[in-house]
Amino acid sequence: MSHGRFRLSPQSFSSIVPLGLICLLLVGNGGCVGMLAALLHTDTVSARYTGLEGKKVAVLCVAGPSFYSENSTSRRIAEQVESLIMSKSDKVKIISQQKIDDWKDRSGWDNMDYREAGKSLGADMVIAIDLARFEIQPNPGIFKGHAEYAVSVYDINDDGRLVFQDTPSAIEFPINELAYVSSSEREFRSSFLRLISHRIARNFYKYDSREDLMLDESFVAH
Repeated sequence: MSHGRFRLSPQSFSSIVPLGLICLLLVGNGGCVGMLAALLHTDTVSARYTGLEGKKVAVLCVAGPSFYSENSTSRRIAEQVESLIMSKSDKVKIISQQKIDDWKDRSGWDNMDYREAGKSLGADMVIAIDLARFEIQPNPGIFKGHAEYAVSVYDINDDGRLVFQDTPSAIEFPINELAYVSSSEREFRSSFLRLISHRIARNFYKYDSREDLMLDESFVAH
């Protein structure tokens, strides 16, 4: 299907239709018009770091000391990031979170030294995610999420050299003004974690620039 300079695959078309229907219900909302225009524009963004190919990689995510209660959240992020990377590249060998969990139990790792963890796990590279903040603020019928994190990649075979770092601005979710519909906290948390994991993992493969909005679309659909 083609409209001028835009080309839509069947998959893209099916993802846009729900949002289009929402926009029709909200005619006059300028933000919605901008969001739909962004969805119609296809743009592939290159990976920021490509040094993982052919390497054995461990993904470690550690929650900040101010909210150790979010340890299950940090594990889910690590698990989703490794799943996304595996789905995009069959040339990256991922050390499973189960193996990492077993090692943590045996070693009593202090969540501090990523290089030492990489050596002990037999990894070539370590993706270290420092989750500095993760909050969900419930308002009447509305949830709002805030997160801050930093991503570092260490080359264990090169004396643990830091080879990549990403310290993005704080994330607020939902990212568009339409996603204010009610949802359970469990559903909201799941959508928020998908967005965070996607933003971390996309550093390591090329992706469609519309994916952030599509992830918000999934939240709207809930």
